Amino acid sequence: MPIKRLYRLQRARLTATPLALRPQLGLKARLFRYVLLIGVLLCAAYAGMRYGQYQQEVVLAQRSQQSQSQMQTSQQQIDALQKEKTLLSQQLTVVGAERDALKGDLTTLQQDTAATRETLSFFESLLQSNDRSRSANFVACDLQSLTPDRVAYRLLLVQGTDKTTELSGRMLLSLQFMVAGKKQSLALGNDSAAISVKHYHRAAGEFKLPENAVGPMWLEARFVEPQGSKVIASCQKKI
Repeated sequence: MPIKRLYRLQRARLTATPLALRPQLGLKARLFRYVLLIGVLLCAAYAGMRYGQYQQEVVLAQRSQQSQSQMQTSQQQIDALQKEKTLLSQQLTVVGAERDALKGDLTTLQQDTAATRETLSFFESLLQSNDRSRSANFVACDLQSLTPDRVAYRLLLVQGTDKTTELSGRMLLSLQFMVAGKKQSLALGNDSAAISVKHYHRAAGEFKLPENAVGPMWLEARFVEPQGSKVIASCQKKI
């Protein structure tokens, strides 16, 4: 029967298998095995922890390198902006110098224009004047404010057209102005030596004003005889 045959095969297999004796582990052996297992687990955990620290250090190093790279880039941008600022400052300095030069040129042109007008007035006076009764007259009488405490004057005295000899005399100037509501004056030329005029004479200079001097200002120029007070020619200018 099949059951009996299966039984015989199983008994034959058990009879053919050699006997093996397995010693029973004692308490110390089991403790050693447990300690060894725990040690292996601890070593694995330590290795994992060290690997994690290594990975963290690598990430921190990469971040630090990126931060340094960003700082270098920012510093380069700052340096570029500083150079651009320096260049713009130099350009502004050049522009300022050019502007000052242009202002100087404009001032020179204005002075040349004033001199040209004065010369033109002089020649027009020479060509048109026919007043034989006057020995000389002022064809230019100009007063200009330079600063709050300085004013400049320009005069041109022309000898009569029918006069051929030199004309001697003294140039007397008087400037009137206001200080604290009171009229004051400055005089020039009272102690000056006589001058000789042949055809024409130019005079230019400045008045130094006291503090708080205000307008209106009135300039009176007189050309008088050398030893007397007889007025040969006079002019007035108000600003």
